[in-house]
Amino acid sequence: MQLMTEPRTPREDIARTWSRVAYEDDRRPETGFSVLVPHGWDTHPPARPAGAAEEGLVPLAVWSDPGEDARVEVSVQRLARELAPADWMVEWLKANDFEVLAARRIASPAGALGDVLAVKRTAPDARIYRLRSYKSGPLLFLVAASVARHRFDALEETLFIGTEGFRLTGAASPVPAEPLREVTLTAPAPARFVIPAIWVQQRDDQLREGQAWRFANPATEDHMVGLIYVATIPHDGAAGHDELADRLTASFRKDQEIEIQETPLRRVSEPDAQVDVREARVPARRANGERVRLELVIARDPARWSVFALLGNRPDPDPLLVDAINRRAFEIVVASFADATAAA
Repeated sequence: MQLMTEPRTPREDIARTWSRVAYEDDRRPETGFSVLVPHGWDTHPPARPAGAAEEGLVPLAVWSDPGEDARVEVSVQRLARELAPADWMVEWLKANDFEVLAARRIASPAGALGDVLAVKRTAPDARIYRLRSYKSGPLLFLVAASVARHRFDALEETLFIGTEGFRLTGAASPVPAEPLREVTLTAPAPARFVIPAIWVQQRDDQLREGQAWRFANPATEDHMVGLIYVATIPHDGAAGHDELADRLTASFRKDQEIEIQETPLRRVSEPDAQVDVREARVPARRANGERVRLELVIARDPARWSVFALLGNRPDPDPLLVDAINRRAFEIVVASFADATAAA
């Protein structure tokens, strides 16, 4: 089954036959949004018991067709750690017993957004769901549109427009869910990047030239669940991308006692780009069989080699969202890396 990614109905016709309905809460103005629903749909109070705690995913508003076969519900959750909404959805779908029929990740400054078509495992023939996640600062919004399965073909476009038409009242906040701090490197040329402040920083002195740092994501004071490695090396310090990748994976095999499958780097920069960037997602496991996430990004620019690596736990299920938190921190580090002189 494929995801609809564009409506069949022309956008100008949708504007005439659908209503943009706003939601506002004076107690929480940051949760204001609007959605598109067909003319004639009803508004319902969310199914939230009186006095229920404002924790986890909190329903905000519900709309449905007169027969209540089709509905759109918007909920919000305040995040304690920075992560991508798409990765949050992976674990939420598992925890709520959904079977994913089709899915995609949509790039955004707040991290990848999730867009999913799914059914409940316990009742796969009852309803079909189109779910889409959004994010503004520490707030994660989930838009869930669903319909009785036998009406899906007729109302597939309704589910798509109901989830795709979500808009925040104001501009989405670019501020992450947790504080960031800046890290600087001085050799072989000045550079800077940011990382979530909770990650524990430690100097790595293995390089004879250049500079390297390790950052650990602490689950507890004595148990680390993620490691990010950042190094800058002069051009004559390495023969090429592949040599740096081999050197790094050999170090991880020895220090972390993990089994790593050889995986070639893939060029992700344009052929004529000034910076030659290559990356790999490397299958890896601990001796006890536990999966490990190992990602490499290696770049050569006019000033230096820049090396980034993520090594993190991948529990399944992952109710603490360890993998999601690690992935988003790594994404922030790589995306924020810049020449300190140019950034000044």
